[in-house]
Amino acid sequence: MIPRILMPGDMRQPDEADILPVARLIIVFVMLGSFALVFAELVRQSEQMSARPIPTASRCGDAAGMPCPQRAL
Repeated sequence: MIPRILMPGDMRQPDEADILPVARLIIVFVMLGSFALVFAELVRQSEQMSARPIPTASRCGDAAGMPCPQRAL
């Protein structure tokens, strides 16, 4: 079959072969975007869960009159 050459004034309906690559590109873009959003949310939750509470003056230090614990070397 001889490929058809499109002229500037040629108006034809797109067939499935023309639409399929665009649809695949959109699907891949949506999947990667949703994966990125889910991964970012997991990282944010993980950082919140692993954050240690900072000792306040009421628990240790000069205001409480007791020394703050030191990390072991």
